[in-house]
Amino acid sequence: MKKILIGIMAASLFFCACSGENGTDGRDGKDAEINIDSLANVLRDEITGSLWDSLYAKPYIDSVYNTLFDNTFASKWMDSVRNALLDSLKESDYDSLYTKLYDSVYNDIYSQNIIRSLDGFIYHAKENINGAFANQYPLMYKGFTDEEGTEYVPLSVAIRNLCQTSVKTPCNYKKIMVQAWIPGFTDTASVTSAVNPNATIKTNPKFTFNRDALAKLTNAEKAQYEIRAYALENDHQILFFSSSTPVTIQPMQLFGSEYKGVKNFSWWYGVWITPNMDSIPKILTELARSLPDTTLKVYQKYSADTSIEQSSRRVVSAIFDLLQKRGIKYVQNESIGSVGQKIQYPIETLREKEGICIETSTLFASILEAAGFQPFLVLVPNHSFVGWRINKKSDTLDFIETTLIGNARATAADAINSAIKRYSEEVKAGNFTSGASELIDIEAVRKFGILPNDI
Repeated sequence: MKKILIGIMAASLFFCACSGENGTDGRDGKDAEINIDSLANVLRDEITGSLWDSLYAKPYIDSVYNTLFDNTFASKWMDSVRNALLDSLKESDYDSLYTKLYDSVYNDIYSQNIIRSLDGFIYHAKENINGAFANQYPLMYKGFTDEEGTEYVPLSVAIRNLCQTSVKTPCNYKKIMVQAWIPGFTDTASVTSAVNPNATIKTNPKFTFNRDALAKLTNAEKAQYEIRAYALENDHQILFFSSSTPVTIQPMQLFGSEYKGVKNFSWWYGVWITPNMDSIPKILTELARSLPDTTLKVYQKYSADTSIEQSSRRVVSAIFDLLQKRGIKYVQNESIGSVGQKIQYPIETLREKEGICIETSTLFASILEAAGFQPFLVLVPNHSFVGWRINKKSDTLDFIETTLIGNARATAADAINSAIKRYSEEVKAGNFTSGASELIDIEAVRKFGILPNDI
C-alpha cells in the first residue's frame, strides 16, 4: 500500500508541472491550468498498474486464485448437494423418511446411553492352548475353579452393569451377548446372559477348534483371541466392548503343561490311543489271517487253547509279530511322560516306522481297543508299556513290553515276560500305591469322556 501511495504522489507532482492545455511549459507558473479529467485518468491507470504489479508475485496470485476457486466451488457444490437433497425429498415417502430419521437419531442416543452403562474386561485368557486337548477343555477343567471359585476355562470375559439403582433415572438389567474366536483356529463361540444393575458377571465362551488347522501345526504358532460384547436391545446388537489378546497354539503332538488340579491328568494320554485311525481295518484284516481259521477272536477261546487267557495271549502275540514285521524301531527317550513332551500319534508311528516307548504303547493299545480288548496304559518312572484284561471284566491283567517290537531277535513271549517282570518290580516297590507308577484303564478313560484325537 505504501508503494501505491508514493506512486500516486509522484504522479501528481509530475503532471501538475507539465500539463498545460496548450502544451506550453508551465514551470514559470504563469497561465498554467490543470486538466482534472486527464489527471484522474492518469491516477486510475497508475493505481491499477501498481495493484496488478503487486499481484503478479506468485504467492499472491496463488492465494487469490485459491480463495476465489474454493469459494466458488464450495458454493456450487453446496448448491448441488442442496438441490439433490431437495429432489430426493420430493420423491420420498415422508412417513418412511420420518421413521428412518427418528430411528437413526433415537438409536444413536439410546446406543450411547447403553454403552455408558455397560463395560467389559478379560477376566482370564489362557496363554497356551494345547492342540491335543483343545476341544476337550470343558471336560478337562470340569469342576476345577480359580481362587474366587470361578470355573476355569481357556477364556473368561467379565461384564459389568454400571447403572446405579440409587439414581432416579431408569436402571434395569441388561441382556448381553459375548462372542469370541481365534482367527484361523476356531468357530465363533457365543454366550448370552443378563447382568443386573451395579453387578458383574463372568461369561465363558466355549470354542470348537478346527481339527485340520490344529493337525497342520508342526510348531507353536502365535494367534489372537478376538472378543466382542453386545447389548441386546430392541432387536439391535449394540457393541460396547471390543478387545484382542495374544495366545499361543501348541501342536496336537504336545503333551503340554496344564494347571494343577486337573482331574485324572494321566488319563489324557488317552487322546493318543486312536482305534479309529485309517490303518486299523487293514491291520485287523492282516491280523485275522495270521490266526487259527483266519478268525480274530477277542475274549473267546480258540479250539487249540485251554483258556480264554491263552487265546488272548495268542492274539496279542500276533499283533506283536505283525508290527515287528513292519520294521518299527524303538527310539530311546528318557523323559517319557514329562511336561511338554512331543508324542506322535499311532498313524505317524506306523508311517515313520519308529517311536519312543509311549508311542509304541499308544499304537499297540490302539490296535487292542479297535479289536475289542480292554487295554491299559502302564506308566512307570521314565517308561511305559501296555496291559490288558485277560478276560472281559476280569481284574487280572496281562502285559507286554512294546519297545521290544524294534528288536528283531525278541519274541512276543520275551516281550510279555519282560513286561510282567517290570510290573512285579513296581508292585513290590509300592509305586502303584504311592502314585509313582500308574495303571490307566482305557475303558474308564472313554467312559469319563476323553475321546481319541483321530488325525
